[in-house]
Amino acid sequence: MNNTERLGPAPAPDPPPAGGPRALILDALRGASTPQSVRDLAATIDVHANTVRTALAELTEAAQVSREPLPSTGRGRPTYGYSITQTGRNTAPARPAFREYRGLTGAFAAHLARGAEDPGAAARDIGRSWGRSLAADAAAETSGPPTGPQEDPAGSARSRVVRLLGELGFSPTRDAGGLALRTCPLLDLAEEMPDVICQVHQGLLDGAMDHYGDSTSRSDLRPFAEVGACRLSFHPEEAPSGAARSCSGKPQNSDGEARPDSNSSPS
Repeated sequence: MNNTERLGPAPAPDPPPAGGPRALILDALRGASTPQSVRDLAATIDVHANTVRTALAELTEAAQVSREPLPSTGRGRPTYGYSITQTGRNTAPARPAFREYRGLTGAFAAHLARGAEDPGAAARDIGRSWGRSLAADAAAETSGPPTGPQEDPAGSARSRVVRLLGELGFSPTRDAGGLALRTCPLLDLAEEMPDVICQVHQGLLDGAMDHYGDSTSRSDLRPFAEVGACRLSFHPEEAPSGAARSCSGKPQNSDGEARPDSNSSPS
């Protein structure tokens, strides 16, 4: 491997300014099930159509939205519908809960690293609570009736967790090896304190899976697993998941096996 290639994901894209038209449009398109016209978006976010057109041009240039012609209703210029792209979904949302997540994680990480008896376990517990909260917040923002936890099958729960990761800025991408997380919203901190930040993210996954009703699976986050990505997989639950697994910036096994528990004796 080229020594200049670094293991792990890239930084997550910065979100557009909170409350600005681009952020409002991305939020509106995240919850839309069909392409939205300029008129639709102007009504949804309550801004002038010309402002929407300008913002859509910028978002299209950044590959965060795509456009397609809508069925013609008569003469005149064609009407276009706009949809959010995967790049747009991977741009961190402007909603307060997601911004607070990024800010608060950085604030407490250094404290845990210095003072907690078991920083990884404490970070995972906090992440689990945030995962439940963020999953509930995302569900409330999604159009259509929410699915109750007891009614949500494992496959649906996993899909919703992957979507949540996209909205948080992890850029989940399916490939031949499974699920790669191409960006990280807290990469600087994760590189500095992997045993805290990566455990927050593992706990976040646990909490989101709990909220979405999947008690039969466990998530396995493998930080800095390869050049350009962390790795995420889901497995049937075989043992209690309360003990925190060690997260570090060291390379993972090429076969993708889970790392040993943090309590294991060093080899």
